[in-house]
Amino acid sequence: MNIDKAIRKQKKSYKIFMLSMVFIFFLLPIVFILNRKFYVFYMFYLIVLESLIFLTIIITINNEFLKFEYDGYRLKINMGVRNVKLNIICSKVVLVHVENYIVKNSKSVDFRVIFLSTAKSRNNRIIPVNREFLRKHPYLAHQYNKLKILRPNAKFYYTIVKNGRLNKYLFLDTVYKSCVYAYFTKETIEKIKYYRENSENYNLYKKNITT
Repeated sequence: MNIDKAIRKQKKSYKIFMLSMVFIFFLLPIVFILNRKFYVFYMFYLIVLESLIFLTIIITINNEFLKFEYDGYRLKINMGVRNVKLNIICSKVVLVHVENYIVKNSKSVDFRVIFLSTAKSRNNRIIPVNREFLRKHPYLAHQYNKLKILRPNAKFYYTIVKNGRLNKYLFLDTVYKSCVYAYFTKETIEKIKYYRENSENYNLYKKNITT
């Protein structure tokens, strides 16, 4: 699979889907008014449909939206329908891990990117490592114990990025090039390798660098 084409297709499908949902969202009330059948049942049915469409739009935006940039010091990330902002200091990232998961209400498989760092920011999405986190992520619990042996006095924090769908491949590659002191787990390396082997843009960039 060509990742670049898949990302372009994802963006195109997203735009078409959103335009369709918005069109239907505004069309239904117009049709309802033009029909002039103001019965309680029809009104209730319209409210339910409009609510479902609105909820679908919100969920879709939340799953798709991921923007990021590296300014030479930190990764600036915007994600989700609430436009959550994260600032990750790259030199403080000690571990990057990837986990696959099944998307709710869907059989599709996606992946989340998990960071462990020694820096706490003002954002409440960067959370101190706790028992609940270690219980849910046993592999990271193993890695965390190893880190605590090496750095017993250090405090570790975690944050998780799961928005963006295929855009996370490009995000992960940016993380790999930016967080040069971090340990990247085997699963993470495999994702990055898959992206680089299947990205025309990356191969073109690599070719231009070497020539």
